[in-house]
Amino acid sequence: MAGTIERFRIKSRGAEALLKSPGVRADLERRARAVADQAGPLFEQALAQSGTPEPVRMVADSYTGRSRAGATAIAVHPGSLRVEREHGYFRAAMSAAS
Repeated sequence: MAGTIERFRIKSRGAEALLKSPGVRADLERRARAVADQAGPLFEQALAQSGTPEPVRMVADSYTGRSRAGATAIAVHPGSLRVEREHGYFRAAMSAAS
């Protein structure tokens, strides 16, 4: 039975440059925006039903780290962690990122 690779390091400068490229970063940000756009109304609805009057601010952003580009989608609201824990709207919206 083959072993599982738990961690590996890319030693190719070309591959590292590709993972940090503006095109990869733009694609990841587009995907994060799609997740935020799909999850946002669900967060708004859940928080409105719980009697929370403040609106939810959805943020999608990208960054270039030491070894690769990445992106995040964030719901900025005091109740957002509770809503995600109870309903999993970000997990459900991940299909929008494809």
